Amino acid sequence: MSKNKRWQSAAVVSSAAFSLAILLLPPVLAEGLDRTYDWIISIETEKMKGYLDQKGSTLKPIVKATVSYKPGSGGTTTKFEELFYHNWIALGMRRYKPLSLGNSDQVAIVVTHKQPPPTPEETNAAANAIVRIFVDAYLKGNAVTNVIVPDATMGQIVQNLKQANFYPGNEDAPDQPNFSSLILHLESASGASKQTMFYAGVTR
Repeated sequence: MSKNKRWQSAAVVSSAAFSLAILLLPPVLAEGLDRTYDWIISIETEKMKGYLDQKGSTLKPIVKATVSYKPGSGGTTTKFEELFYHNWIALGMRRYKPLSLGNSDQVAIVVTHKQPPPTPEETNAAANAIVRIFVDAYLKGNAVTNVIVPDATMGQIVQNLKQANFYPGNEDAPDQPNFSSLILHLESASGASKQTMFYAGVTR
C-alpha cells in the first residue's frame, strides 16, 4: 500500500471515530463564560514546508497542529500530541503523553499560529483540532468554558466550525435556552469579539 493510501485510510478511520464520539455525547444546557481555569490546552498551527510533497500528491499542503497543556495556575507544559491536516481532513496523529486532566475541571483552549500570516489551511486545522480537543476533555468529565483564538482568524475559524455542524447561537433571545450536545464559547485574544457556537447534529 502506498504512503498516500495509508494516510487516506487513517483519515477515514479517524473521521468515523470522531463522528461516533460526538453522537455519544449527552445534551447539556448552555452556560456563560467562566474565567477561572484549572487547565489551559494550547493548539499551535504550523504549515509544513516540503512535507509529503511528492510529485502528484493530493495530500499537500500539510498543516501540523501541536497540542500541549499546563495547569491554569502555572507550571510545567506537557506536550500531548501533534495532529496533521490537509485542510479540514485529519491525516494522522503522533501522541506523546496522555491527556492527564482532573475530573470536573474548568478548561480553556488557546489557539495560536506559529508563523504569520496564517493560511486558510491553518484555520481549517485549528477549527478541527478545537472540536477534537473539546471532545477529549468532555469525555474525561471536564468543561471547556472558553476557546481563545487570534483576533485575525476568529471570523474564519467560526466559519470553519460549520463543517463540524457548529452554528452561532441566538444571542438576541437570552431568555430562550439553547440545548446542544456540544457548546463552544469562542473569544478573540483581545476580548473584543465573542461568539457562542452550538452543535446542530445535522447540516443546516
